[in-house]
Amino acid sequence: MHIEDSRTGQVTVTQRTDSKPHERFMRLILEPSRALKCLLRGMQLIIALSLASVAAGQSDLIMNGSSVYSDLGKDQFAAALYLETLQKNSGIVSSMQGEKRMEVRVLNNYSKRRWFNLWMQSISINNSRETFSESAEDLISLMQAAKSAPKRGDFIEYLSSPDQGTSMRFNGTELVTDLPAEVFGLLLNTWIGAIPPTTSFKDEILGKQHNPVAVELLETVITDPQRETLAASWILPPEPVVAKAKGAAPAKPKVTPAPIENKLPEAATAAATIAAVTTSKSAVTKQQSSAAKPTADADSANSKDRDLAKTSAETALASSDDEDEVDFSIAEALAMRDYTPLVVREIYKKIRYPSRAVDKGYEGTVRMTIVVSRSGALESVTITQESRHSMLNKAAIKATEQAAPFPELPAALNTDQFEITVPVTFKLE
Repeated sequence: MHIEDSRTGQVTVTQRTDSKPHERFMRLILEPSRALKCLLRGMQLIIALSLASVAAGQSDLIMNGSSVYSDLGKDQFAAALYLETLQKNSGIVSSMQGEKRMEVRVLNNYSKRRWFNLWMQSISINNSRETFSESAEDLISLMQAAKSAPKRGDFIEYLSSPDQGTSMRFNGTELVTDLPAEVFGLLLNTWIGAIPPTTSFKDEILGKQHNPVAVELLETVITDPQRETLAASWILPPEPVVAKAKGAAPAKPKVTPAPIENKLPEAATAAATIAAVTTSKSAVTKQQSSAAKPTADADSANSKDRDLAKTSAETALASSDDEDEVDFSIAEALAMRDYTPLVVREIYKKIRYPSRAVDKGYEGTVRMTIVVSRSGALESVTITQESRHSMLNKAAIKATEQAAPFPELPAALNTDQFEITVPVTFKLE
């Protein structure tokens, strides 16, 4: 024991007569160990409190709105946005600080390629090239984090935190964390940006309209426990490599294709002004108002054609659902980002609001899937989500056909056919 005399400043060491020498020696050895343990416990406590505070912050969020993304007549996923306070203004939602969360309940099976294209194309037409380029590598990391393509019942969460940045959970397992906050903003703009899936989808996510079906799907569709176990296994350390027996055939080396140099020209960004095709009754020309009225027989024939096209598209998508191993490069992501808004812009230039639709006050959103060949030729156009008015659907298809052919596919898009989803919103001012 050390005792200091406060009057003299001297230190006097006293020894208890009942202590044994070896006991004192053991105490000297054990005490630093105990101090180290205390330090480790303190660090664990700090980390636990930090994670708990983030989780608590996310659990206190309020559902701002929810919607359902549909394609080819089927519900593809239910979506919800959670914020600290309810907000209906998209600009304020994008810029507001604090915790945010996007939830996705998958309602149909996807392939990795289809899921990647769905997000990347929407990100491309709702964000500037500069912002996209800065976050391209992080976006690819986010998309590749899940080792399996999304299947029905999967639950995906994208989270934004002032302290933790952007993170992602897949069926309850955190696969990505500490990405820049801008990554979440890119994802959020696909729902509430200038060109959302539909205007009603955006309005429902912003809480301007209520969608009870979306809420029910988010709550009642259950994740397969095997999928939860699978997601948890992705973050386990890799198993040790077992040496092969002597004389065994060597493993075939994996051939990695040489990177493609990205020499794409700067493409113009799809502006917010083309988010919707708007017009007023006074802006309709006499030439438009003299358009021939579609007959009932023509509508019936076109409806049959659309049904056949829809069936073919569904078959193609189903056949691609088995595609599980897809490598995404930054060059390909940038090429997709440059080419997608270019095609969308050319189609928007050709859109004409039908005069009869203006007279009747018809509005709506038409979403098309178009396939462009390597040379830029229009291979096919399929309406994956119709408006309630056939004349608006026809106007969207006609504009697409008139806009073709499109520019040749960039070399970095390593495909002979490129599929693009184009939403067209007709809205009267």
